[in-house]
Amino acid sequence: MMNMTLPSPQAFEKKSATYPVTVLLIDDSQDNLMILGDILEGEGYQIVCAEDGESGLEQAKRVQPDLIFMDVKMPGLNGFQVCERLRAHDDFQHTPIILMSAQSDRTNRELALGAGGSAFWPKPISPTKILNELPGILRKGSE
Repeated sequence: MMNMTLPSPQAFEKKSATYPVTVLLIDDSQDNLMILGDILEGEGYQIVCAEDGESGLEQAKRVQPDLIFMDVKMPGLNGFQVCERLRAHDDFQHTPIILMSAQSDRTNRELALGAGGSAFWPKPISPTKILNELPGILRKGSE
């Protein structure tokens, strides 16, 4: 089980005001965690990773992230189940949760939103999409 934290010492001044934004990445693929983590860390986000749904729940409760990126298809608890469990806690009612899947059909999109996801993004996710859309998703989550 991976319990990687990639701290970014700089404040997230480019997009928010004065605090580092913590992003929890939950994906059973180490390659996906590294790619997404590198993109986000390069923009000043603080990254915390988990390799499955169960450890993702634990990490979420421990670090109280500002945003969660989560794969849909994982061993054990899938992304839909984790999202539903997080939304059942008061602490995660307004936390943006982006569910991701290589299976980008309409059913997965509907299940993601029905489970409480803020957005559903098909994989692979382009760095441009992340950088262009993430600030708006974070702003909605903080309202």
